[in-house]
Amino acid sequence: MSSPPPVLEGHISKAFDGALAGLHIRALEMGGLVLDQVREAARAYTEWDMHAAARVIDRASMVSAYEASIDHDQFTLIARRQPVSRDLRAIFALAKSVAELQRAEAEARKIARTVLQQNGRPARATSVDVRHLAQLATSLLRLALEALDRIDGAIARQVIERDDELDGEYAAGLRRLLTHAMEDPRHLDVAMEAAFVLKSLEAIGEHARIIARQVASIVPEGEQRSAEGGSGSLGDAPPPDTPSSSPSPTGSASPAASASPDETH
Repeated sequence: MSSPPPVLEGHISKAFDGALAGLHIRALEMGGLVLDQVREAARAYTEWDMHAAARVIDRASMVSAYEASIDHDQFTLIARRQPVSRDLRAIFALAKSVAELQRAEAEARKIARTVLQQNGRPARATSVDVRHLAQLATSLLRLALEALDRIDGAIARQVIERDDELDGEYAAGLRRLLTHAMEDPRHLDVAMEAAFVLKSLEAIGEHARIIARQVASIVPEGEQRSAEGGSGSLGDAPPPDTPSSSPSPTGSASPAASASPDETH
């Protein structure tokens, strides 16, 4: 993970700059953990590794702790600093990205539970399809996190464009799986579980796409990024044509009471 981009300078309150940068860094840390969870779950299924599957389940609480902490601090920041539109849009983009990361991790846990239930190991051909789809899904998620790290609209658009590739591979893998199941109905239960695993990986790719769209929403469409620096700043983009809507985080603690107007940045 590279260093986070510099937060827009010029706020009256430097505490706001630090709080926003802190949220950004912790969202990226959570993203790295979720990416590891997805990789570990896919490996657990394709190699039928019970220990790897158990590690995914054991680390789920770490992801939930990140989400709860970030949600709480986001609402506290809004209540105390009363950010203006461009900063508020950046905070909302982070909130939605964190929610999508949590959902992606939930899909990884579904895959891990399939292994732990031990209802039957998938056929080699199915494992190959799952491994290939997992590589595509993790690649999209990694790119989405890179876009979030650098606040880079060009990388975000790559994720959005490549999502169709994942959808096509998912559909092809599902067709092959159903064909095998019809040829040998004895393994229908295992095939059904494999279908759910493929669906979870497709869903992870979709969550990556939504994160990329959140990044794109705070970066102007025509903004150029240099190959070396290539980074924007949270809160530095002028308002896009269509503002983002407010997120609906869950499990957040109530923020502190709103500060007086003279505390605004």
